Amino acid sequence: MSKYVELNSNKIQKLRTQKCWSQDELASVSGLSIRTIQRVEKAGNASLETVKALASVFEVEPAYLQSSKEIQQVTFNFICKHAWLVAFAVSSVFFGLWIVDILIPTLKGADFNNQYEIHGNFRYLDFGGISFFVGFIFLGFNVFVDFINSKKVSKGSTKGADA
Repeated sequence: MSKYVELNSNKIQKLRTQKCWSQDELASVSGLSIRTIQRVEKAGNASLETVKALASVFEVEPAYLQSSKEIQQVTFNFICKHAWLVAFAVSSVFFGLWIVDILIPTLKGADFNNQYEIHGNFRYLDFGGISFFVGFIFLGFNVFVDFINSKKVSKGSTKGADA
């Protein structure tokens, strides 16, 4: 079973028209069927063998024909997947700074309000709480997206079993 690759169909059409080839001529030169060429230019998906054949005909690297959406999607997914960790780390830093700069000196006898004034009235707890809340929002979003994706996968597997 071949792995399918997402191609940039606009690049393939552009390369074909630069050589002044019709789809039929491209199919003939590449050794692919006309239907395969039509599918690649319309949908942008192809097997690895098709990608290699087209790259050879156009004298380019196979990676040049691929769509850049996959890389952008991976980056976006990575950011969404791990943003909650960053938010929780930031909140931990703010809470830690509050403990070190405000709470401990206050417990040792320093004036609570004076401690805030020393640090420019910076509200560690406010920023810590906000970043903690944002972390929970990101975590909830992450769990929701994983749930939706698992539903899509389970529906796809039951469709395959029905066919």
